[in-house]
Amino acid sequence: MAIKKTYSQAARVQAILRTLGARHGITIGELAEEFGVTKRTLYRDLKALEEAGSPILSEVTDGTTYWKLEPSFKGIPPLTFTLNELMALYFSRKLFMSPGGSPFQTELESAFKKIESALPAKHIARLEKIEEMFTPLIKASKKIDLDKGIFETVQWAILNQNILKLEYKPRKGNRALHFEVYPYSLLLYKGAFYLFCFVPEKGMRYFALEGIKKAERMNERFEIPEDFSISEFLKVPFGLFHGKQITVKVIFDKELSDYIQRHTWHPSQSIKELKDGKILLSMTASGKEEIKAWILSFGPKAKIILPKFLMEEIETDIKKTLASYRV
Repeated sequence: MAIKKTYSQAARVQAILRTLGARHGITIGELAEEFGVTKRTLYRDLKALEEAGSPILSEVTDGTTYWKLEPSFKGIPPLTFTLNELMALYFSRKLFMSPGGSPFQTELESAFKKIESALPAKHIARLEKIEEMFTPLIKASKKIDLDKGIFETVQWAILNQNILKLEYKPRKGNRALHFEVYPYSLLLYKGAFYLFCFVPEKGMRYFALEGIKKAERMNERFEIPEDFSISEFLKVPFGLFHGKQITVKVIFDKELSDYIQRHTWHPSQSIKELKDGKILLSMTASGKEEIKAWILSFGPKAKIILPKFLMEEIETDIKKTLASYRV
């Protein structure tokens, strides 16, 4: 007995489009039989294709309705990729698929199966080699354990600019908090997803997605102010979190000179070479705790000289660390 193919919704819709293009007419019953779904599901799929702009026609012959594509419709031209483009795509997928997992894992796998099905045979044979050409080394990655339903609700609310009702449980504290927010964007930062949103009377806020216990998409919509730029807003903090902006000056040892100069640590940074081979990095940013952690990561090879209060805080942190090692 022949085994029927099973399809994801996206793959089925694409397969229906190809079937309509290859036939002079097909009934809903025949489509249902071919794809192993109900007629009701097929009607939804056809509606989705029409809404996406596919010119679907229905004609009645001897009391039976036949579905087909407009004869002049040529369809979407097949995708073609150069080997360099394929390498870039596969490397990008590996970057996003961290050991901690990805909320897009199923969708990514489905998308790449479609890409592979459209490739010429000469490229298929090289896919395994392409997969092994680049290997991002990602260690100590954060385990991504997100509720799929909540994640999709947040995505659609951002896309359609719907107000969201959230039940949120912070890492510190046992009490759940409730908010109505205007969702602007999803941020991926150090292996964790954050909802970047506007909270009336509180301003811009970040919510860790793993802390969102319930999300309800409201019918009410919102508008992002025309003079607001998400990318410009995110340039201000050193890391993720905002706060008071401070001007920071750090001197790095000579042996770190090349390493520091090869990196853009913050959009506002400026670097000056000193006579003894050391370098002075200056920047103005917010996010005091993240700046402190960054400076401390270089150990004795980095010395903060401005601002004074941050020098004192770092000195206190170092003394506490030393004390913890004393027996």
